[in-house]
Amino acid sequence: MSAPSRPFGITLLAGLHVLVAILYFFGGIGLIALGAFVRRGFFGTHRHLGGFASLVGVVVIIVAVLYLALAWGLWVGKGWAWAISLVLAGLGIIISLVSLITGAFWTVIVLILDVIIIYYLLTPHVRAFFGEYKVTAPPQAPSQSVQPTSQPSVSAGFCPNCGAPLQGGEKFCSHCGKPVS
Repeated sequence: MSAPSRPFGITLLAGLHVLVAILYFFGGIGLIALGAFVRRGFFGTHRHLGGFASLVGVVVIIVAVLYLALAWGLWVGKGWAWAISLVLAGLGIIISLVSLITGAFWTVIVLILDVIIIYYLLTPHVRAFFGEYKVTAPPQAPSQSVQPTSQPSVSAGFCPNCGAPLQGGEKFCSHCGKPVS
């Protein structure tokens, strides 16, 4: 049986992760550049803030690389990418619920999207794509051209000459060749 084809929703999710990775990458580059300006004293602030901004920029670039790896894992159907996507959507739900409690009602959109993502990732065809769910082929009816052969499977006793088990309907022992009466 061939591997299941990539579901459209997984293609979409992988593409969204690539877009997020690009945004994080440019954000990280911007933070590193901002850190360099601050360290040179262009903004009249402490030089330590510039180092901190650059460090955060490097971390953001690392996160961008991790999102690219996750997008690749989703694209090719790696089970770890499926599991990480479930965890990230679950964390997104928790963060959205906390944000709703604090009054950020715009996070309802994020909450709904994360619930949809979890539901979608748990559907059988998506789980089958990631190897998390075994899809069995429906039973096929036997073709009409094949005639069943009758082979008795019940033992009819033992050969009186050698003691080998006999199949029903044998006239001669299959072990020693003597006639069976």
